[in-house]
Amino acid sequence: MELSGWLLALYMTCFLPSVILDMKRVTINDSSQNLTSVPTDLGSSTEDLDLSVNQIQSLKSQDFNKTPKLHLLNVSWNILQHIDVNTFNATPALEILDLSHNKLQNLSKQHFLLHAGHLQFLDLSSNMFSVMALGREFVSLKHLQWLGLSAEEVSISDFATIANLTLKTFFVNAGGMKVYEESSLMGVHAEKAIIVLSMCNSTIAVQMASDAFKHFRELEFTNINNEMMFLQELHHRESLRTVNLGISKLKCSWEVLTGCVNTVLISSIQKLFLSDITIISMSGQVEVTPGHVLESFSIKKASVTTFIFDQKKLYDFFINIPARNFSVTQTPIVHITCPRSVSEIRVLDLSDCALTEKVFFTDPDRECDTLTGLEKILLKGNNLRHLRPLTSRIHLMKSLQYVDFSQNSLTYTEEQGRCVWPPKITHLDLSSNGFDQNVFKCLPISIRILNLQNNQVSAVPANVPLLDHLSVLDLTANRLLDLPLCQAYPNLQKLVIRSNSLHAPLPEAFETCPHLKSLDASHNPYICTCPLREFTALIDGQGHKLPGLVLEHWPGGYQCSYPESWRNTTLQNFYLPEISCKAWLLSITILIPTITLAIAVTLLCNKLDAPWYLKMIWKWTRAKHNAILSQDRAEDMEGVCFHAFLSYSQRNAEWVKGQLLPKLEGSGLRVCHHERDFVPGKTIIQNILRCIEQSRRCVFVLSSHFVQSEWCHYELYFANHQKVTRGINSIILVLLEPLPLYLIPSKYYQLKAMMSRRTYLEWPQDGAKQSLFWVNLRATLQADLPMPLEREQQALIS
Repeated sequence: MELSGWLLALYMTCFLPSVILDMKRVTINDSSQNLTSVPTDLGSSTEDLDLSVNQIQSLKSQDFNKTPKLHLLNVSWNILQHIDVNTFNATPALEILDLSHNKLQNLSKQHFLLHAGHLQFLDLSSNMFSVMALGREFVSLKHLQWLGLSAEEVSISDFATIANLTLKTFFVNAGGMKVYEESSLMGVHAEKAIIVLSMCNSTIAVQMASDAFKHFRELEFTNINNEMMFLQELHHRESLRTVNLGISKLKCSWEVLTGCVNTVLISSIQKLFLSDITIISMSGQVEVTPGHVLESFSIKKASVTTFIFDQKKLYDFFINIPARNFSVTQTPIVHITCPRSVSEIRVLDLSDCALTEKVFFTDPDRECDTLTGLEKILLKGNNLRHLRPLTSRIHLMKSLQYVDFSQNSLTYTEEQGRCVWPPKITHLDLSSNGFDQNVFKCLPISIRILNLQNNQVSAVPANVPLLDHLSVLDLTANRLLDLPLCQAYPNLQKLVIRSNSLHAPLPEAFETCPHLKSLDASHNPYICTCPLREFTALIDGQGHKLPGLVLEHWPGGYQCSYPESWRNTTLQNFYLPEISCKAWLLSITILIPTITLAIAVTLLCNKLDAPWYLKMIWKWTRAKHNAILSQDRAEDMEGVCFHAFLSYSQRNAEWVKGQLLPKLEGSGLRVCHHERDFVPGKTIIQNILRCIEQSRRCVFVLSSHFVQSEWCHYELYFANHQKVTRGINSIILVLLEPLPLYLIPSKYYQLKAMMSRRTYLEWPQDGAKQSLFWVNLRATLQADLPMPLEREQQALIS
């Protein structure tokens, strides 16, 4: 069943990609339902029908009368013995038919094919055919592209009825074959042949391989569990027609595998593809046999069952294979060595392995200098973590132009050192990593196309090296709050900032990008208020901004996220009257003296930051006043050991440990910190409840990470219920970074209510204001608690 499903999926992916992409197809999956016949309740809109792995013995003439749109039918792995000649009379759209792994017995009498003239895929393999003689009904299959067969005996005349048909793929399962007449495969005309050799007689395998190598340009052998004697035919170069050779689902020793590769190297094969390879023994020291340069060498999904072996032997063998396109993918290798001599490799793909930034590393005083002809390298989906040492590994690859380091865990900080890149890199893919804005300080100056999708970039710094050649910059799915300025890349032509955090882009950014022709700023949370009018005013109905800038995905990709009255409205339809945003025009003519004075006072206050200081003094005064009016009763303080319990996201731990804890405990306050005060052996929930009950206040450090933490949610929930016994002032909110209410998930409805009804302390970024912040917080938490000795005794009692 695995082989049949793989073949069907392979055909649809390669030859019918539109079927895969069409998500609106009506598909019925009745696989593994123990059915004995075709269901009678099939709808007329059914397009794809899976009846595999059931107990169906026959297909009747009326089975598919109600499914005129049927396009795909899979009846593999049943017990089919008979198919009525009129079964497919009512299915003119049928193109894919899988009848493999059944009990059909005569290939020359499959008359139902006379009414299936539009078939493109037909699999009749693994049935009970004694001979492979195709009947005259196969002549009607003029659109057939993929044909799968198997039988006990194969002769030259078996394929006479399809002599005028050229297939894309011919599949034959030779597992149960007993007789093969030499040159039989010469009667099949196909671009590619796939031959299954599991449990196949070695003599028959050699005979079939001999004919296949002479007849098919592209050839694949699969399910191989022998010594691959059939590859001996590759020595006859004068009669060899095969150019592309694939070997899949192979289980063999290291000696056999390397012997296979060396045999190919001395043949005329141009492309070698190895897939699903299992090496069961690593004995033997084998070197690469000198031969011709392959156009392509590829290994996919390879593994070694031996736990202890010389890995360098494996790496050295493969990297020294002469090939222009070299690929080892989806294989758990942790390293690859450097070729011994100047390599012919032009394209190197080592994606989806387990490589680190020590790839190619040979000696502390020498980097890899034999890949000087390499033009393209792909290392996506590995375990790469630090960018700077990775650039050192490749900096001697002087012909390198295309680099793909995507889907790793790469970061860059200036502490890593200065990056050294090859001189000709034009395309760099760093998507799906962990970069912030520091990555712009570690880029090759020759770069033209830069992909930074799905990273942590919040801004493009101004003090970065000039990237004069950069023309395409993709910053999709980052954390940008505004349009980046183009001082560092003045010749930028295409900018993609889709799915960031743009609220109201400033049009001034366009003035720094004189050559920008395409901008994609779709799917951002636009706040449709007055500041956004400047951005929308630049765009006409066709998504253009003069001179010549095209706004991609306009207008459907640009919608308001706030306020609620404008939510999901496209920016094209967003409109605010002039008076709504410029009401001061009327007021200024009436109250010029008042407005002038107010502006002067406002400017002075803003310059001195008086509003902030007044607000903080007011909060301090209220805290002192409340402390006097609401003295804690002795009974309320029973069991209270701490002034405050801290709740925060682990991603804010650096600020809490570096700033909050030292400032509070340094002033004599007792703080309950989970890393220190949680009791070992108790559950997390029990520890949270105990700490909240033994703390006079609960301090919640709010940030974007806080609202993503489940444990923070629990702590807020439990603390909120303490107001019944402690009063509503038991919860103190500290806002570490701006956190608009609309960004808080709906499950934090209690937090939304708190932030909308009560005041909270905001952490100032200005160092001069931070001292007043600490005074306010300490004043709110200050209270007389039992001595530490009493607290310890109470803890022992609890």
